Amino acid sequence: MKKTLFIAAIISILGFQFSTLKAQQPDAVYKLLRYEWTVNADGSSDYHYRHEVQILRNRALVAYADKGETFVVYNPDLEEVTVNEVYTIQKDGTRVNMPQNAFVHQLPSQCADCGRFNHLRELAMIHTGMELGCTIVVDYTVHRQYSLISHTLPLVRECPVEKLEVKVKVPADQQLYVQLNQGYEGLQFGSHELSQTATSLTLTATDIPQGFSDPYLPANLYPTLRFYNDTPEYVPAFDNTKFGIDQDIMGVVAARGSQSERATAIRNYVVDNIHLNDIHPQHLGYTHATAEEVWLTGCGTATDKAVLTAALLNDEGFIAYVTGTDYDEVGVLIDTLEYRLSVRSKAPMTLYGEAKDEIVKQDLTGTFDADLDTLEDGFYYLRLPAVGDALAIDASRLALTRSVPLQGVACNLNSDITVNLPKGMKLVGHNSTQTLNYDGVGSLELTVKQSGKKLHVVRKMKLDKSLVAPEDYNNYRQILSAWQSFGPILLQQK
Repeated sequence: MKKTLFIAAIISILGFQFSTLKAQQPDAVYKLLRYEWTVNADGSSDYHYRHEVQILRNRALVAYADKGETFVVYNPDLEEVTVNEVYTIQKDGTRVNMPQNAFVHQLPSQCADCGRFNHLRELAMIHTGMELGCTIVVDYTVHRQYSLISHTLPLVRECPVEKLEVKVKVPADQQLYVQLNQGYEGLQFGSHELSQTATSLTLTATDIPQGFSDPYLPANLYPTLRFYNDTPEYVPAFDNTKFGIDQDIMGVVAARGSQSERATAIRNYVVDNIHLNDIHPQHLGYTHATAEEVWLTGCGTATDKAVLTAALLNDEGFIAYVTGTDYDEVGVLIDTLEYRLSVRSKAPMTLYGEAKDEIVKQDLTGTFDADLDTLEDGFYYLRLPAVGDALAIDASRLALTRSVPLQGVACNLNSDITVNLPKGMKLVGHNSTQTLNYDGVGSLELTVKQSGKKLHVVRKMKLDKSLVAPEDYNNYRQILSAWQSFGPILLQQK
């Protein structure tokens, strides 16, 4: 049975790594991506979008169906969608126009469980005439009843882009603010040209490779274009005033050890219990709900969830606030350091700014009574006290090779404990020590020694950097894999 489980686990790990590596082969290519924002003198604005995407593999249509359909979320109270043209150019040059019944206006699935968003709509365009090698053309305009623009545009997509065009224009009496993040310096993203004035910008980029799909990518790995003509008021003046949330529930969540564990537990509660309506704030006119509204309705946008998380943290005595370029993160101060928490997932808490390379330290010493799980035939598993859970990186999900940096956590974890064993309990196997040491990456020591009724267990791991370069990745993965695969310890009653 154990052998079967072991083989199944290996197959599962290799399968994930294979899919991770295979995902780097392009399923499609954007021949053209065009984005245009125009703020009108009457206080309205227009967003014009166009893409021409060529299908290279069936997976683009079958496995994900993300190219076979186009979805446009909009708010009928504030936005009006006009489809300019949608058609498919087949390999032989034949143009297949979409029939009228291929346009469907529906409630976005993510809004079905939240009454506050039931007025939103999604235009689904189901493309026709598709085949390998065809090119799908989509062109539409969204007219909005407000003039605020606040947008972060990723310049790398899920498949290669041959040509990218971005244009933004505001009236003469407004100021357009532009920030271009070039991304990680070790990666090449093709050529680009940016020109801007006080009221406009034009960006043209060519030959942009596809992005990687990975949960451990650094935040600023890929270039992004940030522009705005005003800043939404997304930082409510929360203080420590309680606003009616069930404190019995929050008391259970917050009853943790360290401040970082308490803060993360509160964020995790919001992630697990508040449904995410992952719509852009523009569809709501860049407004947000109050923390109490989000709590009572059990749903909200990423900004809404950030507002609630910040309020909960402040209720528990932290100094917390809504932050992030898209207002979907929470900043919290712990021991004078600023940390960032995502509200979209249970991603590990990260240090921000100059403190981002601060080393996470944890020490565990002392004598403990054995915590045993009973197996069969007189065998037991000894469970060890946790240390280093804050790393939140699953080494079994890491690919065998990597060509981009990995965002980890620099740490210095030390556990030196003695476990009192029941009479007659013996360690299966021999006393052992495993050590790894890689300059510039980190080190590891794992020791198990039995002496009578005492079991001495040493676990030490030091990771030198929070950002792991591709050339250090293999050594980093070896250390982390050995650390996470250690324990529980197998014992036998003689």
